[in-house]
Amino acid sequence: MGKSYRQYSLKKKTFGKQRMQSRKYHYAPLDGNRTSIRLLRLLPTADDSEPLRCSLFHTTLETAPPYIALSYVWGEKTGSQFISVDSDHILITPNLKHALERLRPEKELILWIDAICIDQENIPERNFQTANMRAIYQHAAGVAVWLGLEYKNSKGAIQLARDLNSCSSRDQIAAIVLDPEREPDFVALVTLFRRSYWWRIWVIQEVSSARTTTVYCGDEEIPWQQFDRVCDTLQESAEELSSLFYKHPSWVRSLTHGGPRGLQLSRFSPHLADPPLFELLLSHKGKLATDPKDKVYALVGVSSSRNNFGEIDYSQSERDIFTHTARHIISMSQKLDVIVVKQHDDNQYDLPSWVPDWTRPRKMQEAVGIGLHHHQPEFQAAGDTVADVHFSSDGNGLSTTGLILDTIKTVGMPYRKSGSPSDVGPALEIFHDWWNLFVGTHSNSLTSQAVFGRTISCGNWDFEDEDMYASKLEAIFTLSDEVLSGSDMLRLDPPSRSSTMVNSVGSIADDDEQLDGDDDEEKTQLSTMLSAGLMMNRRRLLLSMEGLVGLAPLNAMEGDIICVLFGCRFPVVLRPVSGHYVVIGEAYVDGFMNGEAMVGLEEERYVLDTFEIR
Repeated sequence: MGKSYRQYSLKKKTFGKQRMQSRKYHYAPLDGNRTSIRLLRLLPTADDSEPLRCSLFHTTLETAPPYIALSYVWGEKTGSQFISVDSDHILITPNLKHALERLRPEKELILWIDAICIDQENIPERNFQTANMRAIYQHAAGVAVWLGLEYKNSKGAIQLARDLNSCSSRDQIAAIVLDPEREPDFVALVTLFRRSYWWRIWVIQEVSSARTTTVYCGDEEIPWQQFDRVCDTLQESAEELSSLFYKHPSWVRSLTHGGPRGLQLSRFSPHLADPPLFELLLSHKGKLATDPKDKVYALVGVSSSRNNFGEIDYSQSERDIFTHTARHIISMSQKLDVIVVKQHDDNQYDLPSWVPDWTRPRKMQEAVGIGLHHHQPEFQAAGDTVADVHFSSDGNGLSTTGLILDTIKTVGMPYRKSGSPSDVGPALEIFHDWWNLFVGTHSNSLTSQAVFGRTISCGNWDFEDEDMYASKLEAIFTLSDEVLSGSDMLRLDPPSRSSTMVNSVGSIADDDEQLDGDDDEEKTQLSTMLSAGLMMNRRRLLLSMEGLVGLAPLNAMEGDIICVLFGCRFPVVLRPVSGHYVVIGEAYVDGFMNGEAMVGLEEERYVLDTFEIR
């Protein structure tokens, strides 16, 4: 599709000078037909250096000629330019201009492009077309995915994708992974899989609704199926990738779960055509949206809530939309997992404490926290109970039932991961703070070490042999001997140390360096701490009055209560405030993640309570 792409941005053209004499395009309103749309006719030119020329026309989904729906990211508005549409002009972003230049045909091409085919200033039309987005992409003859210009060896990354798709065995895949000459291509593929396109919330619906999809990047193009299969292909060699990039676990995650795999509708129910809205929101809570309301609206149309969520209405506030979304999820699922989702430290929309803010945090210098909903198999703190919920008339409160496990007595230092992914120094300091608190009230036995190991990993370390936990902790303490040498964080005795453990691991290199040699012990120690640090991030150790041990949210404090609420898979930290409670967040509590509290309730070791939460 389109002519061979050139770096148009490097040419000096008079195109930008049109801005001063351009007349803004006047949109004629669409008729009342629910399937009415506008389509863009992209016209050919004799010379690729000529300005883009287009025309718009009205049609319906039933009568539309074959058209291509564009899937792209709007990008920065800086440097936006006008394109000719009929006798007027429409302002578009540089990234959209590059896409149109790449797709410019030798004969006219019919396209649907949201920024042009929807009157973005007409709120009722925007509401209507947004609700119809799934059908627009379903009716398209194909979808063109535009990733952007050639950048940082993206050509090599796409060739790597082609080569991996041609492999017929795991050995062939491993041979490519372990080929030193292909390492730059793998780094380029990580970069390509982290482009802004993959973080745009709307592309999930656009790609999932497509009949056929082609990916374009600079001069290159590749069928979506080949691109999508790369993640599955690389998962077959995840062990080799982890060994190669052991200092960069996030790179391995990007290669096996990023890029096209990040647009999978639901990571929890990958085979469902219409997954629950809550699963979609969790799967894509890290995605970006120009309008925060799109974090919900972009997913409703491809969820099981499509017909019962209610009207899409951009005139409503973020507070109203997010609150309605939480109520809808609770009412439809009879579960309370939604109330503990948290990715913001502030409350920018003045939301009730049980309502999640689904927008991605503005500042991402710190690594995002990994929620307990990622754990497999799923936690079931409340067993198979369903939520018993009543909402207040003002919409701000909910009343629910559950039980109190205990009150928090002590909390450890909060841990926020930032800086280089391979910098384990801050995590080690927090680890020692938590260990020192823990051994102050618990023994240094193998059983206690197992409790601590399960806790700092939020249950991801789950071994029948308690010696395995001791081995994990030994690896971390050995790493500490070098990294934290002289620190007062080492003031208490570590667990009993194996005579086979080495005493020194050398210095920790910068993020972009590869450590020399093939020291398996070194890899084990570093990867063990990095693994624990993923779950420690954005949490703090809790010790309760009766000796419970767990990890709580960053802002948990002494006096908060640990509860198990009916219909919630995780223990919840609540804070008493003036006759009601506020949600602090989810907690990992060792020994209470799989229905143990429900057994205690049946045995009358706990009593049923009602909680008014605002």
